[in-house]
Amino acid sequence: MKIKYIATLATASIVTLGGTAFFSGTSFASTLQSNNSSIIIAGNPCASVNPCASVNPCASVNPCASVNPCASVNPCASANPCASANSSQFVAVNERNNTVGTLKVVEENGKQYIEFSDDFKVSQGPDLEIILHKDQAVAVNIVEEDYLTIAPIKSFTGTQRYEVPEGVDLDDYASVAVWCEEFNVTFGYAEL
Repeated sequence: MKIKYIATLATASIVTLGGTAFFSGTSFASTLQSNNSSIIIAGNPCASVNPCASVNPCASVNPCASVNPCASVNPCASANPCASANSSQFVAVNERNNTVGTLKVVEENGKQYIEFSDDFKVSQGPDLEIILHKDQAVAVNIVEEDYLTIAPIKSFTGTQRYEVPEGVDLDDYASVAVWCEEFNVTFGYAEL
């Protein structure tokens, strides 16, 4: 296919995936809609609410990665100054208590929240708490002066959000952990 609308293409969002071109946000896209070709026209599925957007429009964490043709092709990923600040990977403290997924800190209406990803999963246990801890790596057993309890865990799987208590400065803590208060056992943690 010959492309004769080069100037219009410069303002388009274009991603190729397996030889198929995905366009959005252009008048060129609507021109191609009627052609019988390997082109898909859509609104921008890569866009999301992003606190870093004013600095870097490619900095978003993609909420539709499993169904989004843009998820695996991100030309901005390596240049994204907010990527490491957006989310952190959970680490299991031992083999018995598995913990996977990511977390991120979200600000909304003047409040801060710790939000777990939809792929979050932790082994079931009694009396699990979400805590802020002063160390980046959290030991299996912890001492009281090193942590602050945020809330009891809401679920062993999936997306969940915990409000950071008013007056708590996250800069005073280095990680978030899932911890069993009854047996003083850390299941997993992620750096803030």
